[in-house]
Amino acid sequence: MADAARERVLVRKVADLDAAVTEALDFLEQDFRGLRVWVKPNLLGSHHPDEGVTTDPGVIAACVRELRNRSARAVFVGDNPGGGLTAPLSDFVAVTGAVEASDGSFTDVSLRTTTLKLESRFVPRVAVSALLNEVDLILNLPVFKTHALTILTGAVKNLFGVIPGRQKTLLHAKARSAVEFAELMVDIYQALPVPVLSVVDALRGMDGPSGPSNGRVLRIGRLITGRNPVAVDAVMAMMAGTKPDRIPTIRIAANRGLGPDRLDGIEVTGDSTPIPGFRLPTMLVANLGTFLSGAAYTATASRPVLAPDRCTRCGRCATGCPVEAITLAPTPVIAFRNCISCYCCVEFCPERALSVRRGIRGLLRRMSGR
Repeated sequence: MADAARERVLVRKVADLDAAVTEALDFLEQDFRGLRVWVKPNLLGSHHPDEGVTTDPGVIAACVRELRNRSARAVFVGDNPGGGLTAPLSDFVAVTGAVEASDGSFTDVSLRTTTLKLESRFVPRVAVSALLNEVDLILNLPVFKTHALTILTGAVKNLFGVIPGRQKTLLHAKARSAVEFAELMVDIYQALPVPVLSVVDALRGMDGPSGPSNGRVLRIGRLITGRNPVAVDAVMAMMAGTKPDRIPTIRIAANRGLGPDRLDGIEVTGDSTPIPGFRLPTMLVANLGTFLSGAAYTATASRPVLAPDRCTRCGRCATGCPVEAITLAPTPVIAFRNCISCYCCVEFCPERALSVRRGIRGLLRRMSGR
């Protein structure tokens, strides 16, 4: 870290959700009076809360109420789902419960955009929701999930949602390996013009290689809160059963002085013990991604695989593929010679018909004993 101060993170077991959210916002020690706040949930797609993909509507509702109770000047609830919209945003995410939970504060953040300049080797700037320049801070509400590409999707990764859906997809073609994509995520976080406070929804979680939309849903029953997204992610990593510096976004951010990648740099309050049996995606080749590129990385990548009986031929996988590697004939056919293993198709499939099958990564993991 850049200074000797330890970051503080709260892990709160949830019996009463309203009480837990109140304690979480108290822990942040933020005066919300007069502030304009973007409540930024994870609204990846049209998923029911029980699927564990999107932020629980109860968490959203409790945060909105608490911000109003604390005299926030304005509250906006919104996210940019991946892959582009097939309906107005409020209709597209209605099944998540987020619109109703927002109690009149839901905002279609995809309608207006502005430009965010980056210090990045991949792109000099990105389109982001214009709301980013109209608020004083972001209250970030990620979900405790695995991610086939980034291993975990937490506080830093959830901030990718400031970018409109189709633009997010295209960025996968600019930063193709797991480590490159993690670096781009940190570039975006580092460029944000407002502070980010995070409350991770770990009421439910998702593990396994097919997260963040088609993994195994499990009950965790906690909220994880902190002022530093990197520290929050580091505690998530520990709870998921791995060292924080094995998660590329955490390691890269720590190397830039943006937060800790070691637990001795964090003061944790509450029960942060590892979740029994939590399954992470293969990490070995993801962490070698700095040294692998092109055909070498492609050869080691896990692959999306289709369950034909679940496929409805909606085509979202094909339209969401950043390198146009999928065609419908009539069900999806993947040209693996072009596939960059970004797993956007797995994320965007509303029927959970696509999952991730380990390639050589899985073999290397077993050989390494990880």
